[in-house]
Amino acid sequence: MRHAHLHFEDVLKQEDGISRLADAFLAKQALRPEPAWYADLLEEHQAEISAAVLLWLLEVQDRLSAADLFAWTDPFLWIELEERLALLLVSALREAARAAARRQAVEGGEPIPLRLADVEIASWAGVEAARQARLIAGETRLALIESMIALDGAGLAESQSRDLLLGAGLYALNRRFAAAAVGPVIIDGSAGIEEAAASAGRLVEVRRRMIEEYNAVSSVTQGLVIAALFWQRDGKLVTKTFFTQADERVCFRCAPLHGQEVPLRGSFVASDGGVFMGPPIHPLCRCFVRIQVRPAEALDLVA
Repeated sequence: MRHAHLHFEDVLKQEDGISRLADAFLAKQALRPEPAWYADLLEEHQAEISAAVLLWLLEVQDRLSAADLFAWTDPFLWIELEERLALLLVSALREAARAAARRQAVEGGEPIPLRLADVEIASWAGVEAARQARLIAGETRLALIESMIALDGAGLAESQSRDLLLGAGLYALNRRFAAAAVGPVIIDGSAGIEEAAASAGRLVEVRRRMIEEYNAVSSVTQGLVIAALFWQRDGKLVTKTFFTQADERVCFRCAPLHGQEVPLRGSFVASDGGVFMGPPIHPLCRCFVRIQVRPAEALDLVA
């Protein structure tokens, strides 16, 4: 429905633009996030999340390699893969949030009940890992189905389609990225395979970063907030302030939120009317929320 008003040629141009945007994104030099302890948390736990995602993609590739092409979209296969991804993600998300909660207690100079915090974090991590796995696996399966249909319609032999899907990483893309990657084949048939493979390789890297960075920021932010909720439970006035990273990767949506302070349970309001509890507010968001205990008389400044 998103493209219903466009001619097919215009759709191809739009999707091809995704590949160019991916090139531009990968070429950007982002600053190390601030504060330094936040950057340390992101780097350490993003590496763990990255390992989980990479392992899952390798397992997907292995399962597809061992199956006939017609069995690749079997819903029961993807239910198994979804459950496997949730299992891989849950420990990484939990550990990131636990580390962040402990660091927030140190940075804020306010103790928290660690065992209770761990219970809250474990509950959140289980739900979030299942949600992320459902989204990622579902989108991957739909992208695979659409790619297979597109390649068949372009006249590729089954062996050619199989090689492109597995060897170039098309199996690991989301729907928009997959549509962009197969564009050259739709236009030029088998002559576009090399270009499609190169595009898929770049887009796989971007998608992996989208998943890894989103989950790293989400987990760390959740840990910070859970620690602060215990402070609020003790009757303290707790606020949160939105900070961007002030580099060339900061987007038009996050930039106006920089410096906005609200009560802990309040929402940040973007210039376009969007309402957010905190980062990440989009894939590849690296923004930071500073949480602090404020004197009671500061309430009128942030309410």
